[in-house]
Amino acid sequence: MGSASRRGVVENLLLDNGLERGEWGPIDICPDNSFAFAFEIKYSELGYVDDTAANAIKLYCRDETGALTGTTISTEGQYGRWLGMRTCHGGEYLEGIRANIVPDLGFSGDDLGVDNVQMRCSDDTVLDGWGGVYPNGTVSDDEVRRRRERVRDYGVWGSWVSCSPGNLICGHQSRVEPEHTVDDDAGLVNIIMFCCTAPEERGVRGKSVR
Repeated sequence: MGSASRRGVVENLLLDNGLERGEWGPIDICPDNSFAFAFEIKYSELGYVDDTAANAIKLYCRDETGALTGTTISTEGQYGRWLGMRTCHGGEYLEGIRANIVPDLGFSGDDLGVDNVQMRCSDDTVLDGWGGVYPNGTVSDDEVRRRRERVRDYGVWGSWVSCSPGNLICGHQSRVEPEHTVDDDAGLVNIIMFCCTAPEERGVRGKSVR
């Protein structure tokens, strides 16, 4: 876990559909001179008395040599299983995010919070927390559902938010609702991504200079 001020975070990426409930975990930043190139979500399958859907998101960090330097997790709910790494290829890094989030349902239904996350690589490839990799960002929400082999979409996709040209994602902070014995819990409910300045040799928008 790193310090945002020590690392030199230059941007915060805020979801436009994150929920205002639960507790923020600590800011978690990649080690110096490394950036996030992959992510993974922890998901609790539905069908319980109180479903929570996504319970955590983890980023994987590497440096310019390709060496894995660590992970960031911030905080996590206790339920679910990790669904596997979704990885940028060819030396690319993560630069954008959007989330599928179920709005607060009140007494009318079971609150879930984050149901899925997509992240975009610096070559515009979209990585889906459930479905895998979609080259060049050319994927519809319907295609995501087909590849997931699921017929439902509980939440609403928020807007894409991305690092400015020359910056890359270097850490995050998660907001998770802790378990309550009688209340309706929602697991992972909000995420902030942090951007740091990319190495100069990567050029504009994080893309490697060819």
